Amino acid sequence: MLSLWRETLAEVFKSTAPIVALLIVLRLTLIEFDVTEVSVVILGSLMALAGLVLFLFGARAGIVPFGERLGAQLPGYRSLVLLIVFGVIIGLAITVAEPNVRVMEAQVNQAAPGFLPPGSLVWAIVLGVAVFTGLGMVRTAFQIPLIWLLVPSYLLSFILIFLAPPEFVGIAYDSGGAATGPLSVPFIIAFNVGVVSVLGRAKGVEDSFGVVALASIGPVIAVLLLGVLLGGIR
Repeated sequence: MLSLWRETLAEVFKSTAPIVALLIVLRLTLIEFDVTEVSVVILGSLMALAGLVLFLFGARAGIVPFGERLGAQLPGYRSLVLLIVFGVIIGLAITVAEPNVRVMEAQVNQAAPGFLPPGSLVWAIVLGVAVFTGLGMVRTAFQIPLIWLLVPSYLLSFILIFLAPPEFVGIAYDSGGAATGPLSVPFIIAFNVGVVSVLGRAKGVEDSFGVVALASIGPVIAVLLLGVLLGGIR
């Protein structure tokens, strides 16, 4: 457990130190120097560092192992429906808790107050991830090549670009990135790895990954559909 703490701390420090140093240099050189504001930048960076360490440690110690155990347990029931339902439920629950989704909603409201009905963006993203995580379980169960699902999904998203109002396009594609954040990605991948490990597939690596790719296009399609719906109402 102590080694996991050290590994997490070292990883977070290496990934955040260059960003923090850049912020401080920019603050001291390109922006008017102010001791108070520089102190705030440093203090905020330290708080972010502590938060990232705690978050990553919790994910590695609890979320990822639990996802793997859950994924390894479900194939024992020999029910494809149960596997798909749990995939949908996991996609739903984990995305509701994803902090990036809330940040995305707040930024849209800040840029265009009242542009979207309250909560509509969050639920579009959540439903998009949930449906496509379930689709990912179908792919895992039947060993469907990933390209067979990704190409039609992106083609659908490209068609929806021409049907949805232009202001929804950027929001939709950013939503795909926001939905696959630091909370959802480890759990979804761990869950699928657990499923494949029990199935004993020869192509274990090939089948274990790709669910996040599907989960990231789901919100894009869902938000574009939301745009088509709201655009049709206006």
